[in-house]
Amino acid sequence: MKKIIQNTLLGSEIVDILIEGRTITKVSPALAAEHPDARIINGENTAAFPSLINGHTHSPMTLLRGAGDDMALKEWLENCMWPLESRFTDEDFYWGGRMALMEMVRTGTGFFNEMYFNPHLMLKALEKTNLKARINFPVMDLNDLETGKKMWKDCERFFTETEAPEGVQLGTVLHSVYTNTRESLEWIRDFAAERELPIHIHVSETAREVEECRSANGGMSPVEYLKSLNLLSNRVIAAHTVHLSENDLAILAETGTAVVHNPASNMKLASGVFPYKALRDRNVPILLGTDGASSNNNLDMLEEMKLAALLQKVSFEDPTRLSAQEIFDIATIGGAEIFGTGGGAVEPGKEADIILMDLKSPAMFPAWNLISNMVYSASGMDVKTHISGGAVLMENFEIPGYDKVFEEAGRCARRLMS
Repeated sequence: MKKIIQNTLLGSEIVDILIEGRTITKVSPALAAEHPDARIINGENTAAFPSLINGHTHSPMTLLRGAGDDMALKEWLENCMWPLESRFTDEDFYWGGRMALMEMVRTGTGFFNEMYFNPHLMLKALEKTNLKARINFPVMDLNDLETGKKMWKDCERFFTETEAPEGVQLGTVLHSVYTNTRESLEWIRDFAAERELPIHIHVSETAREVEECRSANGGMSPVEYLKSLNLLSNRVIAAHTVHLSENDLAILAETGTAVVHNPASNMKLASGVFPYKALRDRNVPILLGTDGASSNNNLDMLEEMKLAALLQKVSFEDPTRLSAQEIFDIATIGGAEIFGTGGGAVEPGKEADIILMDLKSPAMFPAWNLISNMVYSASGMDVKTHISGGAVLMENFEIPGYDKVFEEAGRCARRLMS
């Protein structure tokens, strides 16, 4: 069915946007008269933007929001997160994932790169809210080889039995060098290479992680260690990458490895400051991500853009560093190109991954510098309508099925915290 977003502000012009199937086919004023059979989506008092790309998150951790605040990463993982996660049931993974999808739809994220357990349940959740995503099968053997071997078999079974729906990609996850045996790192390397699958992994998030890796691996940093295993390439996305040496930077550039900046999580866990300029100057592909709702504590990519820009400016005492346009491009067209989503811009030929921002919101007033508003003043609560791959997931702030998800996810959260 054809859809027309009518009378929305795109750049500096009021236009109609024609969507046929999953694709934007025309952008021009007054298209509705040419297509009387199209469904009209009211765009008055809105501005159209591409939806946002979340390069790193742990969706079902919406159930753990507020648990374990104000702790260091190692203690947070070992004393709070992992014990709570050990109590997760299939219901928790499913409803926690669906609650995350509701939050992402509400706040303008159109694609997310997932790192969590039981990916088949996240795929099931996506059947109800068809956002775009990369769903990755995780291997985290906690340095026990027998556990690792079982996970390898589970991984093989997942890719044998699973077919991704349209708009959803499949990949693999290695949690980190400190939670996996060398054998598991190498197994995923070979498995992913054989099937041409991407790999997602936490890398050099904290100084402690780097020090422990050097101590255990002949002085090599996590980046150097992964390079020694031939595990870095343009199919790898490394989350965090906060603590990097000059040699680490050179390796990431040489191998084409992409990195993900997670400013809210890095600040909350006091992990350090992402070396944006050093990575950009070496043309390392850069993504933006929220991390999980238990270390952020939300999935709002508009807020994440602001935090990313401000953190760079204050940390390096340079107000010109990481401009609004730069971080907006990273969170939209840059991410779309890295993940190959087909979207990333509101123009003919692109997939219809579009958010309409409410121009009646105080944060979007006045509308003379829309990119500035998006990065420095707006929040996800200003997203009025959300379209993903041509499907209307939220219209006029209403998300079908939200109340049911809220009720079920709330029941799961209460049980976990009881």
